[in-house]
Amino acid sequence: MNTAELIYQDLQTFPEWLTLEVFDFVDFLKAKNQALLEQEQDTRIKIQIGIEQADAGLGIPLNKDYAKRLNQRILESLEK
Repeated sequence: MNTAELIYQDLQTFPEWLTLEVFDFVDFLKAKNQALLEQEQDTRIKIQIGIEQADAGLGIPLNKDYAKRLNQRILESLEK
């Protein structure tokens, strides 16, 4: 179970007024970190485009499983 699922599970036991407070806090965090979230999304898109361009430019199709694993490894390294 990932973190979001654990939070959701805990929220099921909260009264409505408290879940609204959590919701407000989530909005605050999104606003505070909007630039970082956009940059992360932009990086993901650039990685995917790079993989697709490499695939097309080589004239040799990349193995889709390999490309997926490569993309995942790059994203994991960005999260560190």
